[in-house]
Amino acid sequence: MQPADNITYVPSLDGLRTIAVGLVIAFHLSVPNLELGFAGVDVFFVLSGYLITSGLLRDTVRHGRPQYGKFWQRRFRRLLPAATLILLLVLLYATFLMPLFRKANASWDIFWTVLYLGNWRFMGANSYFASDGTPSLLLHMWSLAVEEQFYFFWPVLIGIVAFVAAKLGGSKRVTTIIGVVAAVLIVVSAALLMVLYDPASPDRAYMGTDTKAFEPLLGALLAIVMSNHAVRTVFYRHHRLIAAVGVVTAVAVLPFLAGPSAFYFQGGAVILSVGVTLLIGALVVSPPTMLSGFLSWRPMTYLGQISYGLYLWHWPWSVWLDVAHKEEFRMLRAPVALAATLICAVLSYHFVEEPIRRGRFTTWLTFKRTMLTVAVIMVIIMTWATALRGLPVPSTRPPATPVSPGGSPVPQTNPDLLIVVGDSVPFRLMESLDQVASDNDFVVDNASRGGCPPLSIELQEYLKPDHEGAGDCTMVADIQTEKIDSERPATVFWWSRYEVHQRWLDGRIVGPDEEIFWEALEEDLAASVDRLTSQGATLVIAQTERPGTGMLSRCTEDECHPLLDLMVNHDEYRRRWNDIVVDLAQRDDRVETFRMDPLLCKDPEPESADGPALCDDSRPGGQLLRPDGSHILVDPFGYETAEKVLENVLTAASS
Repeated sequence: MQPADNITYVPSLDGLRTIAVGLVIAFHLSVPNLELGFAGVDVFFVLSGYLITSGLLRDTVRHGRPQYGKFWQRRFRRLLPAATLILLLVLLYATFLMPLFRKANASWDIFWTVLYLGNWRFMGANSYFASDGTPSLLLHMWSLAVEEQFYFFWPVLIGIVAFVAAKLGGSKRVTTIIGVVAAVLIVVSAALLMVLYDPASPDRAYMGTDTKAFEPLLGALLAIVMSNHAVRTVFYRHHRLIAAVGVVTAVAVLPFLAGPSAFYFQGGAVILSVGVTLLIGALVVSPPTMLSGFLSWRPMTYLGQISYGLYLWHWPWSVWLDVAHKEEFRMLRAPVALAATLICAVLSYHFVEEPIRRGRFTTWLTFKRTMLTVAVIMVIIMTWATALRGLPVPSTRPPATPVSPGGSPVPQTNPDLLIVVGDSVPFRLMESLDQVASDNDFVVDNASRGGCPPLSIELQEYLKPDHEGAGDCTMVADIQTEKIDSERPATVFWWSRYEVHQRWLDGRIVGPDEEIFWEALEEDLAASVDRLTSQGATLVIAQTERPGTGMLSRCTEDECHPLLDLMVNHDEYRRRWNDIVVDLAQRDDRVETFRMDPLLCKDPEPESADGPALCDDSRPGGQLLRPDGSHILVDPFGYETAEKVLENVLTAASS
């Protein structure tokens, strides 16, 4: 008995899909002890590489090159219908239900997702493994972007190799040449995963198309070698051993990948993918065995067939029900999210995906019509997403027309709108600020950025060994200007602690122990006030509060970030900044201020910097308001803190 050389449906591969999507869903639902579930995406990548390359090789052997039109037509018919449903649902939610401060980010998320470039967007705008606040509803689409980019570049590369080989008279060896190219690219991609890994920010390495390409390429290499009858025969004769090696390799390495750990990037992902590759190779040629029988069991194959829908739907439901990436498993909500995911995936598969893929639409959807449909859908969604950023902010009161110090009127502002500028402290509190605002018939929007003051200056970046040009904080001016010019808030609220952070100035690092630092700070403050009040808003600056005792958990004798060191051991700099703010508010009618410290700290602020820099922010029962010394513990203190803060902001703005 010999293995078949033709490409046929292998039910056990659908069963493997079920395991992969199950791991991912469990990871996102915060199921205990399944922090390694993200590795299910790696399984998908390897499997996708194998399946599409098998078809591409068949076309190349028959026709001398891939059949691009048919290939991309099949891909769009398979992927776009369900993805369009998700995008339209997210657009509807963003338009009518999403808080204002999330709309701009959602708009960009949708825009880049439609282009299948979402992975490059999300690695910079969200953190997959540690997000501030609520993550994007489309964050999981990064992996589909990687796949779609692979679906574009890999067939083109195969076609180029086939063309060159034919010109050089080596068309009979085209499969071998493609295999060599795949092997070289695997080595390059795996090396990039190691080189680009940054423990402080792993998303670039984890989400990059270049750093993840080795996984679908391993599947592609398997398809290439399995196209050789002799190799298939070897896999067939030793399928039990090869399957066992593949399973043992993958299962053995999984516990060491959780996190993901540094080992994942330094070889662990490669080992896992090799194990999965061996398993796929064994399953493709395997006669019935206990393993293939289990994976081919009808419930397993059915879930595998709808796994695309399961993957698409599970993440939005996980976010909506607030179960995604939580420290504790939410036993009541998680099953609801899972049930909703299953229902949506089943309905999508039977009433949208399959009718378009195999039903009466199939004959109508020629290549040209498919491409036209894709283009129309993309234009509609991208236009809607762009418009989302410009939706008017509702107001129940007539617009204010303040007068400038020179006596001339300034542009009308929306009295029901407040925009927040600052660092990660207000950013993480935005959900609570929005709830309080909504309960009091006004709106808040966010123009803050974690790790940055509203000054739009270049801070020293301690995570980089060398200076690499302007840091991300220089972009806050553009963020602020876009929001303020389009929304015209009556009030802008400034809350930050990065003003005293070391910064770049004239090509060198300067700190608050140098007088030139303070001279530059006052100049930047003046420019920021002009920018933030350009449309007539009142600027309310919170005088920076003392850090809480929880700061000691992050700032020890052995290790302390330079900014935290300034906050803990050099309170004189915070005080000097606050004095500058008070003086500015006294002489500039556009600026008001209030003390944040009494709202967060129980003990009174010492009269001099010789007193303790840390304050007591404990609450009844001993729980700290700010467990890390800076950020408010949203559950349970978010709403009450936001209420106090906004009351003081609005009081100051109306004074």
